[in-house]
Amino acid sequence: MTSKRLLLLAAAAVAALVIALQLSHQRSSSSEAVSDTLYPGLKDDLKAVTAVRIFKAGDERALELVHKDGQWSVTERSNYPADAAKVRKLLLAIAEAKPVEEKTSNPENYAALGVEDVSGTAATGSRVELEGTAKPVNLIVGKSGGVKGTYVRRAGEPASWLINESIGASTTAHDWLRASVVDVTADRVQSIHVTTDAKASYTAAKSSRADADFKVEGLPKGKEADAFAVNGLASTLAGLSLADVLPAQDFASEKPSAKATVKTFDGLVVDLDGYSKADKRYVAVRSTYDAALAERFHVTTKTPEPAEGEKAEPAPTTPTESVEAAAKSTNDRLQGWVFEIPDYKYEAIFKPADSLTQK
Repeated sequence: MTSKRLLLLAAAAVAALVIALQLSHQRSSSSEAVSDTLYPGLKDDLKAVTAVRIFKAGDERALELVHKDGQWSVTERSNYPADAAKVRKLLLAIAEAKPVEEKTSNPENYAALGVEDVSGTAATGSRVELEGTAKPVNLIVGKSGGVKGTYVRRAGEPASWLINESIGASTTAHDWLRASVVDVTADRVQSIHVTTDAKASYTAAKSSRADADFKVEGLPKGKEADAFAVNGLASTLAGLSLADVLPAQDFASEKPSAKATVKTFDGLVVDLDGYSKADKRYVAVRSTYDAALAERFHVTTKTPEPAEGEKAEPAPTTPTESVEAAAKSTNDRLQGWVFEIPDYKYEAIFKPADSLTQK
């Protein structure tokens, strides 16, 4: 073998070694990138977030969630409180997101993953922008990438990624509202008084906690109550949630088309005004505490005498203070708002008297 050929072989070997080292370095760098979070250090900076903005197609701001005085609120709903747990879940998902696999960097293929720029009117993803963090967070959230995963792209960067987190970035305001209005379980209800059409009214009530059925006054003459229908009234305020919310001032000139008052054995009184507007159903809610009512149905629990040598059990506390405090805090939370509720829930609260009779 000639010396020239040996030199060529040696040069080829050196070149192959250099390429192998470069590839190894690239794989190592890629592995490092994939193991890092999408936004390093963000988790430690979440307390600094003052606003979350979510944009939809046309780069139109769909909603803004603002953190002020320890509370999250929805700007597009006149600053009504947001569901803080949902906001926290979104922020944690972004902060803990790790790239699992690098996907396309070709803009022509972005749409398949839903990570195209949302400036386009046909964009299917959303863009999430955080305010207040030390480093900017501007993330395009695309389609689901599996059971737990999402396709994303940092705005302004070519590379898209499959990450290990499911990011819920809904552009619908309802999905971010604190949904609960009031929750009164059926076992607490002592009476329900309903007025419909501003004239027809009835009252369903129990005379004691031991009563199995409600007795009704105000049914149409000659009609008998359907016990199943009447007893169902007690569940109308169990888990009452909103479909949407409007400021009470929007109803300043409106007269309620129905009214209801629900009283509980422990003294809670919930008054509801019902409105029908533009084929939607709304309620305004007030809660107060009736000490006389609570006293009337108060059940005294005797503490058993301790056996010789045993320590006496502390006397049981009454729920009066907690019910009174809950009534006030609920009222403070609900005042100034009118809540859209589903039709079926509205009809259940303001049932006309003839729907409670035997057919």
